[in-house]
Amino acid sequence: MDIDLPKKTEAALRAKELQLRQLIEAVPTMIWSTTASGTPTYANKRFVEMTGASLADITAPDGSASLIVIHPDDRKEARELFRTSMELGTPYIATYRQLRADGDYRWTQTRAEPLRDDTGTILQWYGVSIDIHERVVAEMSLRESEHAHRQLVETLPALIYCATPEGAPTYRSEKLRNYLGFGLIDKEDPERKRLKDTLDAIIHPDDLAAVKECYGHSLSTGEPYHMKHRLRRFDGVYRWVETRAAAMRNAEGRIVQWNGICLEIEDQVRAQEELRLAQDDLAKASQAASLAELSASIAHEVNQPLAAIVANSHTCLRWLRAEPPNYPRAMITAERIIRDSNAAADVVSRIRALFKQSVQPKMSTALPSVIDEARRLLAEEASRLRIRLHVDIEDSLPRVVFDRVQLQQVLINLIRNGMEAMEAVEGDKVVGVRVYRAGDDVQVRVSDLGAGVAFPDRIFEPFFTTKGSGMGMGLAICRSIIESHGGRLWIENNEPRGAIFVFTLPVEADVAA
Repeated sequence: MDIDLPKKTEAALRAKELQLRQLIEAVPTMIWSTTASGTPTYANKRFVEMTGASLADITAPDGSASLIVIHPDDRKEARELFRTSMELGTPYIATYRQLRADGDYRWTQTRAEPLRDDTGTILQWYGVSIDIHERVVAEMSLRESEHAHRQLVETLPALIYCATPEGAPTYRSEKLRNYLGFGLIDKEDPERKRLKDTLDAIIHPDDLAAVKECYGHSLSTGEPYHMKHRLRRFDGVYRWVETRAAAMRNAEGRIVQWNGICLEIEDQVRAQEELRLAQDDLAKASQAASLAELSASIAHEVNQPLAAIVANSHTCLRWLRAEPPNYPRAMITAERIIRDSNAAADVVSRIRALFKQSVQPKMSTALPSVIDEARRLLAEEASRLRIRLHVDIEDSLPRVVFDRVQLQQVLINLIRNGMEAMEAVEGDKVVGVRVYRAGDDVQVRVSDLGAGVAFPDRIFEPFFTTKGSGMGMGLAICRSIIESHGGRLWIENNEPRGAIFVFTLPVEADVAA
C-alpha cells in the first residue's frame, strides 16, 4: 500500500508539535495543564526551572501534590478556588505565594481555562502562572504608606479636608466628619446625596458672606486661604475656628487639589475676650481713679476761693446791715469778692487748658497715614464685632498741621463710638470714614448705622453720657482737641439711620502749638 501521504502528514504533525512545544518552552512564563479532575499532566521548562519541582514531583493520584509549590498559608484558598472552577467549569483565577527553586516564595497570579469537546465536556485544564511579586510588593508598600499617611491625618489634633480645584469637598477626616455630624454623603438619609452648599450648612450666618468672599478669592487667584470664623458643630453649637487652605499643584503648576486644616480656637477666643473685658474693666477703673483724682484736685483748688467768696459775702452783708451802714468797709469786702471770683475763674481756665495742652509739637503731615494707622489699630476689634470699616479718602489731599497723637485719639474715639453704637443692631454693620477737601478745610466724616444720638445738643458737654459705663469726657476732649487745632467738631443725622460725627482741620492755618 502507498503510505507516502500519511507518512508525510505524520511527519508534518510531529514537526508542528515540536514547533508548538518549543514555542511553549520558550515562552517566558510558567505553563501547565491538568486532567479534567485536576491531576497535573504537563509543566513547561520554565515552570520546572523556577519552582524546582518537576512533573513527577507534583503528580499524585488525587492531584493534591500539585499544591506543594504553593505557600502553606495560601493552599486552602487556592484548593477551594480550583475545586469550585472544576465543579462549575468556570475560569480559575488565584493569587498566592509560589515556591521558587532557591527556597523563597514569590507572589504569583495563576489563570486556567478548560478545554472542552464538541459536547461541552471538559477534557483538560490549561493554565499559566505569572510572577507578579514586584507589583504586589509595590502595591503592599503603597497601601502601607497610604495607611500610615491616613493614620497620620486621622490622628492629628485638627480637622482636615480636601477639595477639588473648584472648591467642591472630596475628603473629610474622621474628626471633621464627627465634628460636623456628617460626611461627604449623608448616611442617615439615602435621598440626600453630597451636600451641594456646604458653606451654608456649616458657617455661622454672620460670617458666611465674609467666608464666601475670602474663599472665592482664593479659588480664583490660587492664593492661600486663611480666616477665623464660627463653625457649626454636630449639636448645632457654633464654635470659633481658624481655617487655612493651600493649593496643591502638579508639575505644570496647575491646581489639582485644595488641602485644608481647621483648628478650633473657641477657648482661645474666649480667653482673649475675657482678657479684653478685664483690660476694659482695668481701663475704666483707671479712668474712674483719674477722674476721682481730678475731681479732688478741682474741689481742692476751687474750694478756697469759693469759701473766701462766701465769707466775704457774709461780711459785706453785715457791713451793709449795720446802723448806720458802713459803706467803705462793704466796698472793700466787695472788692475781695471780685478778687476771689477771678481766682476761681483762673482755676477753671487752668483745668480747661489741660484738655487743650499739646504733648507733641504740631507738624505738617499727610492725613491719610494717620487714618490708616487708626484703622489698623481698630481692625481686630472691628472683626470681633463683625463690623466693616469703610474708608474713602479723596485723592491729592493737601497736608494739614496737627498733633499726630491727639488726632489719632480723636479718630479712634469717634470710630469706636460708632462701633459701640451698632453692637445691638441687626443686619449690615459699617463704620464709614470719608475724607475730602471742603474749601479751606479738610473735612472728616465718621458715620455709623446705629440707633442715632438722642441728645445731639448735649453730646459734647463734659460728664454727659448716654452709655451705662461712660464718663462723658470722650467727646468733650475730642472737641477741645479739634478746636485747639483751629477746627470744628459737630454731629449730624445719618440716613436712613445712625449718626455722623464731622470735624474740620484748616489746610493752611497758623495754629498755636
